[in-house]
Amino acid sequence: MKIHTIVVSAGSGKRFGSQKPKQYQIIHNKTILQHSIFALSQVSQLSDCYLVVSANDDFAKTLDFAMPIHWVIGGKERMNSVFHGVEAIWHSKHRQSNDWVLIHDAGRPCVNPVDIEKLITQVQQHPAGGILAVPVRDTVKQSLSTTHGLLSNATLDRNQLWLAQTPQIFPLEKLYHYLQQAIEQHIPFTDEASLFEHFGEKPLLVEGSHTNIKLTYPEDLLFVEMFLR
Repeated sequence: MKIHTIVVSAGSGKRFGSQKPKQYQIIHNKTILQHSIFALSQVSQLSDCYLVVSANDDFAKTLDFAMPIHWVIGGKERMNSVFHGVEAIWHSKHRQSNDWVLIHDAGRPCVNPVDIEKLITQVQQHPAGGILAVPVRDTVKQSLSTTHGLLSNATLDRNQLWLAQTPQIFPLEKLYHYLQQAIEQHIPFTDEASLFEHFGEKPLLVEGSHTNIKLTYPEDLLFVEMFLR
């Protein structure tokens, strides 16, 4: 099972509210991006990384990384950036049609390499790929927008709800063709699992860890700093 790795680092992180993109925040003398790639480097099945950055990113290439890097220019949205990474793999001279692609967000530096290995092991016999995810722990409310504000309209069954994480891993050939169709038909999706779901596939849910948070808001830095310490 040959696995190509993509790290998506082309976003500006608007919700983070900083002039510096969140993946370039410094914790313990390394950027969030470097921490994320270091975690991937601890998995023996992953040997190199297709790093997707924005066209005007002059900073990433000044950094040292724990894996060999293939540079890819991202797109307008995340789905376009992932497609650019997959397209680079598809046209590389080393790829085979039965290869797999593992996709990780630059803003998840706390992922556990053991969980990644578990994902890879469990997904090998599942042709629709799979993702790390965690079951929802809190009571989940469905909102209703009214003139009085947002109201609690219903309580959902949390036993059927999971929070999707990355990495997510899929067969290269399926991923490439599904992405092509989504781009051509302007089909939006928020992660690669939702792309596969759109085309009738059911990716495997592999339980990860609640510590694998996505750096989204400034207060998330406190947790990341404590975890990486």
